[in-house]
Amino acid sequence: MNEGFAIWLTGLPASGKTAVAEAIIRRLEELYETKVVHLESDSLRKVLTPNPVYSVAEREWFYDVMVFIGAMLTKNGINIIIDATGNRLAHREKARDSMGKFLEVYIRCPLKTCIDRDPKGIYRLAQLGKTTTVPGIQDVYEEPVSPDIIIDSDQVTPETGAEHVIARLKGKHWV
Repeated sequence: MNEGFAIWLTGLPASGKTAVAEAIIRRLEELYETKVVHLESDSLRKVLTPNPVYSVAEREWFYDVMVFIGAMLTKNGINIIIDATGNRLAHREKARDSMGKFLEVYIRCPLKTCIDRDPKGIYRLAQLGKTTTVPGIQDVYEEPVSPDIIIDSDQVTPETGAEHVIARLKGKHWV
């Protein structure tokens, strides 16, 4: 059985990770009939941590579980997209070490643009002091050192970003 590929879309909250993930999934299905499991952090949190506190310990545990699930899926031939901030380099490096076919995609976006978008209102909560762990505001976001792809989501559409990712997958002969 061939190993599945993993794509980790990382970036600040509200940078556009989910929009790019959905565009990648649509295009892969259209072009190659390739199925991809979307491991979206907010959806997983509803199951794994229904009342999240976003503490350092909880984040460590959550990302360890996400990487474990991703590694199990890819080792069994299932392609995945991890759509998660993954604010520490160590989270993403653990994924890279656990999965053979791995791309780290940095969805780069200025903090001000993320704050202006803020569809979930998390930056507003941070500004009001109702939360203390928002990456980019009260907690660190460690930018990727050498990501496989950088998508400037304030400058290109999710569809254009998706095309960059698909071109890389095609170049690696993963699709």
